[in-house]
Amino acid sequence: MALWTRSTTDLASVILAASFCAAHASFLQPHRAAQLHHAVQLDAASDLLDANETNVLKRMQWWSTGESEMAPTDKYLLFTADAGGLNNIRIGWEMTGLVAQYTGRTLVLPPPAPIYLLDWGSRLTGFLPATMTEGEHKTDISKMLNLKQLKTMLPALTWTEFQQRTGLTWEEAMKQAVQVKDTNKLPECSALPDYSAVTAKLLFMSGDGDRREGFSCGEWYMRGGPKEPLANSVGTRGYALLTHGFMWHGDAFHIAAKVVNYLGLFNYVALHARYNDFEANFGKQPDPQHVIDRLKPWLGSGVKFYIASDEPKKFAGLNMYSADTVMWADLLGEATGGLLAEEKKRFGKERWFKLTGPVEELICAFSKVFFGSEQSSFSGHIQAMRIQAEAPVTSRILNKGDLPTEHVKSDIARWENKGGAGAFLPLPKNKGKVFLLQYGPH
Repeated sequence: MALWTRSTTDLASVILAASFCAAHASFLQPHRAAQLHHAVQLDAASDLLDANETNVLKRMQWWSTGESEMAPTDKYLLFTADAGGLNNIRIGWEMTGLVAQYTGRTLVLPPPAPIYLLDWGSRLTGFLPATMTEGEHKTDISKMLNLKQLKTMLPALTWTEFQQRTGLTWEEAMKQAVQVKDTNKLPECSALPDYSAVTAKLLFMSGDGDRREGFSCGEWYMRGGPKEPLANSVGTRGYALLTHGFMWHGDAFHIAAKVVNYLGLFNYVALHARYNDFEANFGKQPDPQHVIDRLKPWLGSGVKFYIASDEPKKFAGLNMYSADTVMWADLLGEATGGLLAEEKKRFGKERWFKLTGPVEELICAFSKVFFGSEQSSFSGHIQAMRIQAEAPVTSRILNKGDLPTEHVKSDIARWENKGGAGAFLPLPKNKGKVFLLQYGPH
């Protein structure tokens, strides 16, 4: 798929955030803490968090919570998941959600199905449960996102809810559903008028084969925002949906809050390094030690450094320049005092495995400085969440090429001068972060 770019002239309307918080335990100004406490969604599992971890969880919520669900409409938008991994599928359901909003339809989440790198495929992290190495497993998308919050921003149904409402099986629904015929419009997401023109009760967007609807509407190679044709059409209302309607399941936030608190909210360095099958699609990725060498200005004694990688063994025994390096396995081991040991007991083995990716994304999202892998939708989502959460540095910084050290330091200083983490307030529900327009050294 060809890359899509835009000039810096077109990217001029968003200001970069900057700086960092040195004392995460007291980052909330009193009046801010009260407002966030009123807004945040907590559950019984939050009893496992201490006071500092609870404050961090509150700060991690960038959206304004909804009070009541939107009633389903009498027309529906059905879709199937993209053929790629979880983040490609996430882009697909988010962009399909924008189409549902624009066309006035209820978004229907698909039935559980096998997802690449969650239920099948080469998984080299070393964390795959033995029970998942054989047999057929499926993932329910509704268990991966915050469905309760989504329903306050967009009429949405799980597949079970749709069946109960209509009495249709998947096969019966597919026989009735209408698809856009002009497939030439799909790669650059220029079929929105065609979607709007469908009068049938059921509209279907397929993530299968060459169609890859939904996913093709997102800038997967950047931050996963909508491509220009969709962005121009959905406008402010669409970005409000992306900010306040789509985020990972609360379980992922709860787990990540313990780690972010341990590392220090916005006070550590994070890296996402993608290898595995990624190299077959996009070529050889940077040598792990070379990547660490580039990050040397941000490492050193006393610095906490989190590395998320699909091949963590590549980073074993490297020179980390005295940084206190933490990876996923360390969160259950002696290095962190078994930080997540009790959390893990709350979940089955399969659920815990499937939450690993979203949790690691969130850990990276709330670092002071984040370095990502080019063309990775995992890294792109981290970069998008950093904009949503107003992280110290929201520029897109990659793990190869020139490192804009002075630019990053300037961003951090500016962020701190504005009040740091405690200065944040969620946007109202009718406004969203236009992260398509965010710019930086990359």
